[in-house]
Amino acid sequence: MATKSLAELQAENEQLRSQLRASEEARTEEQALAEATAQASAYNGNSEEQATGKTVTVSVCLNPTAKKLDDLKYKDVQAPTYYYTIEIPMGAAGSEGAFVSINGDRYYQGQTYEFTRDQLATVKDLVAKTWAHEKSIHGDNENAYRKPTHRQLGVRK
Repeated sequence: MATKSLAELQAENEQLRSQLRASEEARTEEQALAEATAQASAYNGNSEEQATGKTVTVSVCLNPTAKKLDDLKYKDVQAPTYYYTIEIPMGAAGSEGAFVSINGDRYYQGQTYEFTRDQLATVKDLVAKTWAHEKSIHGDNENAYRKPTHRQLGVRK
């Protein structure tokens, strides 16, 4: 077994450190680009999510149907994150501004946030519901392209 000298190990260590710095700089640039793209998407009419390239550790329940809390088993997994800009109608604005709320956390109109896939699905569902509610209040004609049936309920001919 060949042993390396101290100078060789130090040179190898410095090379690995420089590769790590370059990798971190590239990742930071990618994250900044993803965040900028997500924020600009609000002005482009595209409110879809943008991958951040990062992951977070999330605890996932392996047996959610267990009857007792002590029987629940959890596993930590890496979940990808996404940037998403909240776009809700201004009719949803209250005295504190337009926002959607999940477990007491407020996500304000026009702001870009980082979400896991599960959080993103919940937020997108809430945003879609605010738009559906706004549409039902302000009377978009949902039957505009349907053929009229000329039926009267409760009247026999």
